[in-house]
Amino acid sequence: MARPRSKSDEEVLAAALRAVGEHGVAKLTLADVAREAGLAPSTLAERYGSKRALLLAAAKSAAGGVERAFAAAGGDAARSPRGAAVEFLVALAAPVSDRRAFAHHLALLELDVADPEFRAAAAAHVAAVLERLGALGLTPAEARRLYVAYNGALVLWALTGEGSPADALRADLSGVEAEAEPVEQS
Repeated sequence: MARPRSKSDEEVLAAALRAVGEHGVAKLTLADVAREAGLAPSTLAERYGSKRALLLAAAKSAAGGVERAFAAAGGDAARSPRGAAVEFLVALAAPVSDRRAFAHHLALLELDVADPEFRAAAAAHVAAVLERLGALGLTPAEARRLYVAYNGALVLWALTGEGSPADALRADLSGVEAEAEPVEQS
């Protein structure tokens, strides 16, 4: 008979993402994640088999983070669709506390681009974010434009280090046009 799990998969995968923020992808070990999760490394090896499998499971669980951020931001358009969308994106970026953690999480992008399984998980995450922005009343074009601006604002914040990520996002995203002007074609 198998022993009951002392930590849920959700808790372990959240710990894995925190450990990525602390150690980076290249230096991350199962022991680092185990320490963060309060488990033995052998437990993680038994449950996931490898660091790659654990990171892939964490990547696939990222859509749950979208739902948690949506709930944390209020999950509705009570203030205004635009204001609610900005607060949702601020909540989504909450795990980014400093530039080092951002750089470590950004290293996951290499896996997202190079590995088809990670790319599929990243695409599902993007779809979940865009869907939630749409649920707040943004058009698909507005949602995409705001999400692109969100990613750029985080990179700019990391490079300049001005203020907190939340302050930078609020300032930068508030200036994104709601409707783009049509581009004249010659």
